[in-house]
Amino acid sequence: RILTRDSGHRGRWSLSRFFYLHVINQTTDKETTKARKKNMSGSGAQLHNVFVYGSFQEPEVVKVMLDRSPEIISVTLPGFKRFRLKGRLYPCVIPSEDGEVHGKLLMGLTDEELENVDAVEGNEYERVTVGVVREDNSEKMTVKTYIWINKDDPDIDGEWDFEEWKRLHMKKFIETFKEIMEWKRNPQGKGRDDFNHRGKMSRSDAQLHDVFVYGSFQEPDIVNIMLERTPEIISVTLPGFKRFRLKGRLYPCIVPSEAGEVHGKALMGLTDKELSNLDAVEGNEYEKVTVEVVRKENSAKMIVKTYIWINKNDPDMYGEWDFEEWKQLHMPKFMETIKEIIEINKNHPGKRVEDYTQILHKNLGDAPLS
Repeated sequence: RILTRDSGHRGRWSLSRFFYLHVINQTTDKETTKARKKNMSGSGAQLHNVFVYGSFQEPEVVKVMLDRSPEIISVTLPGFKRFRLKGRLYPCVIPSEDGEVHGKLLMGLTDEELENVDAVEGNEYERVTVGVVREDNSEKMTVKTYIWINKDDPDIDGEWDFEEWKRLHMKKFIETFKEIMEWKRNPQGKGRDDFNHRGKMSRSDAQLHDVFVYGSFQEPDIVNIMLERTPEIISVTLPGFKRFRLKGRLYPCIVPSEAGEVHGKALMGLTDKELSNLDAVEGNEYEKVTVEVVRKENSAKMIVKTYIWINKNDPDMYGEWDFEEWKQLHMPKFMETIKEIIEINKNHPGKRVEDYTQILHKNLGDAPLS
């Protein structure tokens, strides 16, 4: 297997630094830019073939990033394995003796285009030279790719699925890249801090949150109203807790219980704004905490956020809450309430959590739970 570190590795830059060097500095570094363009326009300009295995397999994403569509061919990278990364929309690859990764090869990238890829990949990847095999004729090729630096990262988790990414996340991913590339082309006098802030907020590796839900938010239609999209939802179990009904309310609570366990769902990859929406809906009688859940499909353990009932000795707790009963008797009313809260949160973002709690009590409190 060919694997060498690229000298002058630019892929270890942060995106914020990328904005500074390529956007903010472009007015003060004209001579360097002219020299680089002159060098690139020469007949001997070096071109690069780059192996991609995640979102950049999608031609539409590549076109936004490079402002053109290069030749793209299907190849296989032996000696590596591709993984999901918890809380992120993109995968990584790390060495694995008996592994192989199917992906695409972007052919003939210029130095400037390679710099764009470097900047987007960020400082958690290392650009290296590897050997791939063309899938159409088995020809071996030496190319560049990006591997995950921390090979023992605890966030490495299962196999990343390209089709799932296209279905759930591609639209938002493309919108983000259009913004980044537009700012790069048209800084419009923005200062360094503006681009640093926008880079951090817009980059694809902005922190995402996995959230365990065990009540009404197990229902995809409710989640879609709250987030205005349907995230990946997986079945999990939370050990060490027990779920209860609450007298006069349509929603349940959970409290610690040594021998208990709660079956529910994990909402994967929520943004900070989406988590804020969830905070507002949960109200001030719950506390957001970090817990460990177990995936039902493969018994993998995951660290997630969830909401537990603050008053562990609340006399209103009784019996076991029934999800199917809730769907049959109360789901339409609950959906109306969630729509009202989300609408208020959009138009009056300064409202306190206590205000949303009052709406929950008004609409969903004192309801018969048969």
